[in-house]
Amino acid sequence: MDDDILQYIANTLSTITIASCLVLKVPQIMYVRKTKSAESLYIQAMLMEILGFTIVTLYNYTNRYNIMTYLEYPIILVQAYVLLYYVMKYQYVLGCPMVPFATFAYFITVLGFGTGFMPKYLLSYMVPFCTPLSGFAKVTYIYGIVKCGNANGVSLTTWIISVATNMSRLFTVYVDSADLKLMINFTISTLLSSGVLLTALIYQLKCSSNDRKTCTCKKYK
Repeated sequence: MDDDILQYIANTLSTITIASCLVLKVPQIMYVRKTKSAESLYIQAMLMEILGFTIVTLYNYTNRYNIMTYLEYPIILVQAYVLLYYVMKYQYVLGCPMVPFATFAYFITVLGFGTGFMPKYLLSYMVPFCTPLSGFAKVTYIYGIVKCGNANGVSLTTWIISVATNMSRLFTVYVDSADLKLMINFTISTLLSSGVLLTALIYQLKCSSNDRKTCTCKKYK
């Protein structure tokens, strides 16, 4: 296929991916806010996810890759920050003394890499760890659903978008840079996001076949 056509398709998919990610975590945020409950959502998984998104964003930025191939990451990060805040709020851990210290350390590190104060080659060593980070995060999401015994607090829309955007990114990264590290990351992320989606769907269907009022998280019984 002609390179110009491939690039056009990649740019179109990038635009669709970025547009989809504008609302990726919004359904989940709205649910948590509405119910004032963060059942089946694990803070550890969210922290791993945020760390992975941050590393990939900085890696792409410092390597001056086409912004259209990774713009969804900073967009998702902003939503992830908001979701983490509400999850921590409703799990009553915002008052932990480590929270402000960890937040400050995180943003200082991001600023260091973004401004070039910290050497960007370190990110090349960190990027391969994004794959296991993403994997552990999604496995933790699955574990949370299974342990909780229901997936009422999980937004299927969020994970459908996640699967679709990861698949599209495989193609756009291949066309733009063919960066093997990023392609491996997106492949594994697609598979694991599909696993979370399937697990959540199974438990929501199981719950809908019973009395939904009895489908409360086992952790809170």
